[in-house]
Amino acid sequence: MTAKIQLRFLIVILVSAGLGLTLVKHYRHGYPMVPRKQTAVWSVEARISFRAKGEAVKVNFAVPGTQELFGVLGESGSSQDYGFTAAAPLGEDEPLYRYVTWSQQEAKGQQELYYRIDVYQRPKELSWSLPEGRIVVDPQFDQAPLALSIKEVIGSAKERSADAASFTSQLIQILANADNQNSQTLLREADTELRRLKLLNTLINKAGYESHLIRALSLGDTQSRQPLQQMVLLVDRETNDRRLFEWGNPRPLDPEGFLAWQRGGAGLIEIFGGSGAKVDYSVIRQDLPLTFVLEQAANYGEDNLMNLSLSSLSFEQQSSFRLLLMIPFGALVVVIIRNIVGVKTSGTFMPILLAMAFLKTQLLTGMILFVIVVSVGLIMRAYLSRLDLLLVPRISAVVVVVIGIMVSFGLVGAKFDIPLMQSVTLFPTIILAWTVERLSVLWEEDGPREVITQTAGSLFVAIMAYMVMGNATLRYQAFVFPELLLVVLAVILALGQYSGYRLSELFRFAPLVKSAQGPKS
Repeated sequence: MTAKIQLRFLIVILVSAGLGLTLVKHYRHGYPMVPRKQTAVWSVEARISFRAKGEAVKVNFAVPGTQELFGVLGESGSSQDYGFTAAAPLGEDEPLYRYVTWSQQEAKGQQELYYRIDVYQRPKELSWSLPEGRIVVDPQFDQAPLALSIKEVIGSAKERSADAASFTSQLIQILANADNQNSQTLLREADTELRRLKLLNTLINKAGYESHLIRALSLGDTQSRQPLQQMVLLVDRETNDRRLFEWGNPRPLDPEGFLAWQRGGAGLIEIFGGSGAKVDYSVIRQDLPLTFVLEQAANYGEDNLMNLSLSSLSFEQQSSFRLLLMIPFGALVVVIIRNIVGVKTSGTFMPILLAMAFLKTQLLTGMILFVIVVSVGLIMRAYLSRLDLLLVPRISAVVVVVIGIMVSFGLVGAKFDIPLMQSVTLFPTIILAWTVERLSVLWEEDGPREVITQTAGSLFVAIMAYMVMGNATLRYQAFVFPELLLVVLAVILALGQYSGYRLSELFRFAPLVKSAQGPKS
């Protein structure tokens, strides 16, 4: 296999790996492609009040589990003089069966307990992740005359429906019909809302469809003292479609605005040593940056890649990597401008370091300081060349002179409060010294015109690199999706075999082309 074919294979692999990992993180794990994208976060507080009997008290309270539509940022419980036991970790076999527990050796009188959970809306396809589980049907409905009434109601609803959702809608309308004798027979055994919903759930499952009883909390804007809503969740495993149904309402509801608090017909709260329990829910909504939310979710233990990303590092390390990750993009700019455009620079990567300095000093300030320091340095270098020094001592002397210039500028700037001169300390000292040395040698060998050309070219490339490296969106994408550096590497390798004309050469040889064509007749 030739080197050219190997290079092409390597380029394809790098591009595929870089773009593939980026798309997986974006579409599978919800990482936003642009900065400042926000998502809704709800803080839900449940206040439990009851009367203790003056003996040992234990309270079990059902809390939300893992679900695909909403992720958890954190949860906590608080109370006075009560021990608190957190719920089972998220992601267990039955994620919607989780309980927190408060306990105390002895309590009497009115008691209040608080549970708080922070949830966010996942940036993924809206669907509810529910385990298939075992469907429990009330055995009383298998006995006559209820079994016959169920058969008639199901048959009537199926004749008027085409799928699970339309069947459920027809079923609700039939059960609400006061003139339907079968419906009235069934409703006599369901005298509460919960029993009616259990009846509806039983009918749906006996018809061959899947549904579950749930208690859901409406997530809107800031709300207080709202109760849980008892509903039936209809699940279509084939289409991955979920619909919520309330008793008496044949129109399905979109589950997007509801947090599944508990699944199944089990009790919401269980109290030993107390009675008269009441639960009130308060909801506060706020919009936060999605990247920050994913970081918090990863810290809590959610299954996303943020705990393997640079965001898991300390703030100091993050700041260093944010700048370091932009250097390859600056290198790509240098390759394009030097190899494709044909602009001459003083050194290969000196423009990148200048661009990094410009990021700290701002562009105009950095350019002025660079020109001043290099000009003064060239004057001092011209004087040192008359002393017949060897190369290493001469360069060392130039370094000392450049540092002396920078220190002088810093002192004058601090004395007279001139921000322009104070910013000089952000420049790379050694690079400036080498630049002064290279330009002085170039001055002696090729004259001042070539010095001006390369200095102007270096500033031009540094400005282009500054514009790329300072782009807020690109800086964000490089930090969140560092695998994009593989794509940058692939582009640089692809440009490495370019041997055609540079754009500057097209202008250079334009007169030859005109003379070769000859005068027009």
